[in-house]
Amino acid sequence: MSADFNQFRCLTADEQARLLRTRIENHTLSSLTDEQILSVMDVMKPEAFVEYARSEMVPDGGCEYRMFRQERVFGRWPDRPDHMVVRYQDNPRKVYAKWLPDGDHAGQELLYDETSDRDSIFGHLGGSLHFVSGKIALDGPLAHTQSRHSVRDLGLQFIARIVEHDARSFREEGLTERPTRIELVNVHGTRLLAWTWTAPSGPPAHYAQRVRLLFDLQHPWPRGEAAWDERGRPLELIQFEEVVPRHWSETTFDRHNPEYGFR
Repeated sequence: MSADFNQFRCLTADEQARLLRTRIENHTLSSLTDEQILSVMDVMKPEAFVEYARSEMVPDGGCEYRMFRQERVFGRWPDRPDHMVVRYQDNPRKVYAKWLPDGDHAGQELLYDETSDRDSIFGHLGGSLHFVSGKIALDGPLAHTQSRHSVRDLGLQFIARIVEHDARSFREEGLTERPTRIELVNVHGTRLLAWTWTAPSGPPAHYAQRVRLLFDLQHPWPRGEAAWDERGRPLELIQFEEVVPRHWSETTFDRHNPEYGFR
């Protein structure tokens, strides 16, 4: 293992990022002990963490996944998370999302397709109002009643963009892009690798004062993301499940798709 670590240390940041993804996909990383994994992380170049997020962490093209999400909006932390199924394509940006029965806002659906209408979302609320479907402005007040984010941010690619954004801010401040803390944690019996960045301040220079990514060592994409403000209050808590790369058909982002409940 010592020789392997020394070889890994001599690679460029791009090469380290690519090899990290390979080791995750062929399960050689998960076969290591906690101490050995931390030794791999210790010899990674600071730029390699950013390169991994930018180029290796998310599926190319489209993907489908389920997510649990809680977010502080207008100072309020929700009592229970949203549970959503998301179908996503990054280029061009297309998004379908449905809120599932065991989470907040159950029954809600939305559809976004920048190729047909870049500035609007088509959707409906849940509950007894599910039959009312219509357009709302992408960045209007109604679109942000449940989230500070745009529907365009629902993809895993947004997590990569957070890392890239904050890395630039760290460099401008003369700081390293390397995570402030790297550790192995156990969550509900699953061993997860955690990268945590603690910034000197929050927005606008940084996404949040503290950001943490979780990886399950079996897949290259993140298992979860969390952010806290300067007071230590949670800003958002996201868990990704059942991520599947997809090649979408023309009907996937069509409001007339019989799978969907738009009226």
